[in-house]
Amino acid sequence: FVSSCHFRHPQEGVTGHIFNTVGSGVKGGGTPGYACYGATKRGLPQLTETLVKELDEGVQGYDKRETQGKIQVHNLSPGMVFTKLLLDDSTPELRKFPFGVLAAQPEEVAADLVPKILATKENGGSVEFLTTDRILSKFFQRFVLQQKSEFIDDDGNVIKTPGEQYDTNGARKLY
Repeated sequence: FVSSCHFRHPQEGVTGHIFNTVGSGVKGGGTPGYACYGATKRGLPQLTETLVKELDEGVQGYDKRETQGKIQVHNLSPGMVFTKLLLDDSTPELRKFPFGVLAAQPEEVAADLVPKILATKENGGSVEFLTTDRILSKFFQRFVLQQKSEFIDDDGNVIKTPGEQYDTNGARKLY
């Protein structure tokens, strides 16, 4: 759970936000090698919906308490991000596609998501980086315009930027 109540702009009557971060497995596809990760990500939208209903409507059999402020719960979907988790045990084929086409650097994802997070006002909303429009655009750039990945070479290796440090799997060290 990521609580963003400390960096959000104040909203009338809202004292906090919880963003449940979904990921691989959220839509039910298999996640070989990390089944527990996929299973928990699959359950997060249901957890979010349940918490939204409990916070908005209360829980059957219990008195609903009124409070000075309220908490809102949302889903956050960063999509594929070039991290250690994504690159661990990946093959050159996976790095070429889908990673080389759909994955993004952490800074790009953050630059897109932070303004969306700050603008979230509806309880139960979803904030996504890898939207359908973005996927279609990336497919068009790669497969129609034949643009190459700036992060993965033709052999499926991570393209390393001079002066940066990398883990053995090719994930750039951010700190």
